[in-house]
Amino acid sequence: MIELEGFEVLDNSRMTSTHRGLFILSSMGLFLDGYDLSIITLAMLVIPAQLSLTLTEHVLVNVSSFVGMAIGAPLLGWFADRFGRKVVFGMDLILFVVFAILSGLSVNFYMLFVSRLLLGVGIGGDYPISSTMLSEFAPVRNRGSLLIGMVGLYWVGSLMASAMNYAFAPFTDFWRYTFVIGGLMAIPIILLRLRIPESPRWLVSRGRYREAEESIERITGSRGLSIANGRPQRSKLSEIMRGRYALMAFFVFTAWFFFDVAAYGIGFYSPVILSELGFDRHIRLIAEGGMIIAVGAIVGYVVAFGLAENIGRRYLTIVGFLVMTVLLFLGSFVRISGPLKLIPFFFLFVLFEQWVGAVTLFYPAELFPTSVRSTVQGTSTAISRIGAIMGVVLFPYFSVFSSLEVFAFFSLVGLVIAIALAPETKRKSLEKIVQSMDVNAKL
Repeated sequence: MIELEGFEVLDNSRMTSTHRGLFILSSMGLFLDGYDLSIITLAMLVIPAQLSLTLTEHVLVNVSSFVGMAIGAPLLGWFADRFGRKVVFGMDLILFVVFAILSGLSVNFYMLFVSRLLLGVGIGGDYPISSTMLSEFAPVRNRGSLLIGMVGLYWVGSLMASAMNYAFAPFTDFWRYTFVIGGLMAIPIILLRLRIPESPRWLVSRGRYREAEESIERITGSRGLSIANGRPQRSKLSEIMRGRYALMAFFVFTAWFFFDVAAYGIGFYSPVILSELGFDRHIRLIAEGGMIIAVGAIVGYVVAFGLAENIGRRYLTIVGFLVMTVLLFLGSFVRISGPLKLIPFFFLFVLFEQWVGAVTLFYPAELFPTSVRSTVQGTSTAISRIGAIMGVVLFPYFSVFSSLEVFAFFSLVGLVIAIALAPETKRKSLEKIVQSMDVNAKL
């Protein structure tokens, strides 16, 4: 048996500059995702006419990055479990840089679709690796808050996207500038990520004990640590998908799926909703509305940041789903319209929506053993992107108010699943969570 006192030092350590740096660099992947997915929503008000897209091509461009994420997340998640966190953490955003820039240079449907697809592969791969890295480094008492803060950077990216859209709106092809800027922003992040140490938990799972000790010493500043050598114990995915783990896999896959159907079904088309119900395709007014909505989401994360380690993950998930369901049903029946009603409605919706979005994203990183953690996170991400694609595809087939009702139903299903299965993981080490899930589980 491998002694894990070094992990206790890591779990109980104070926040160091390395922790803060890792938090920032992990969060930037979500920041870029928020920027990218928000940039395209407003751009698609003008791109179809400028590139002469058919209706089918329009839909394919809308879902292209989600398809890429569904491919990249499980693939790079498995790669991170097999070959290490650091190699993926440092290199996955290269795809984002290259294909974000090429998206801005696109001259036809094929170039835009392929660029967006491969951009999605890179950003999809960042989901499992960023949350896994942060969860494996973070002190226990700060882990939930840090993970929620990381996901919250998605909406900071969305806010940046709205600001860029507002700034470049006077240009007819404003979207070209904003796409390229997104790619350029990722370059310094890649360079800084190469300096982050490898996860000590992954190193132990591969039998590289001395390197794990050095990594923990670098993170915590402690010296003289000793992780006893022993035979590495690595679970295979097929070995743990039974009993309580099977239930937890069902929970993380389905809860995130149903959340994304509603969240992206509404969120991806928020510029369309604003335009149809009171903003009349005025690009700058819609961008201003998008900035206010993004602030609402950021407020939601600030509140959740303080609650994650006190009331816990389960409460945030259930309350978030409940408020989403009530607001969507209410919005469909009242038929809200006009800026003075739409902006407060979306502000409140995204505020509580993000409670669910944050926790469903990082639950897999807390619940599963080190040897499969990134793989499960990647698989969960892929399934959630299928939900996002469903939401994006469904929306055009309904009127605006009917779509609110449809997505309220998906939120309701997510609520029922959360009430039945959402676990509590606050203030527990990753090893204790694994042991509580299955006494026979291998770390």
